[in-house]
Amino acid sequence: MPDALLVRVQDTRLALPLSGEQTIAEIGTVAPLPHGEPLLRGLTTLQGRAVPLLDLAPLLGHPATPDTRLMVLTSLEGERVALIVDEVYGVSSVPTPPPGTALLLDVPGGPLLNPSALLRDLRDHLS
Repeated sequence: MPDALLVRVQDTRLALPLSGEQTIAEIGTVAPLPHGEPLLRGLTTLQGRAVPLLDLAPLLGHPATPDTRLMVLTSLEGERVALIVDEVYGVSSVPTPPPGTALLLDVPGGPLLNPSALLRDLRDHLS
């Protein structure tokens, strides 16, 4: 069973698959990008590197989260991104999800974020 980081985005609890190294940090300065919002909030720096800052709230049917100060640095198919979250609960093992193209995959214990679908939605948003 793979491990996942359990987080909350507004009132949605979900699991983020752990892939490589994750870092939880406060959001620092954000440089907005033209035509990026609401999904791509802009670029922020972490560990001396600029990374895209993604707001999952609009994809989950919530308004954008302008006041949230927490992010999780993770990897989406090898690309480093920071995801805005409201709270981090910890790490847990989750069942291997069934194949699917939805943003959230149903697994016992709650929805699991599908990194491939998130990357697809980001690319669609920016094109």
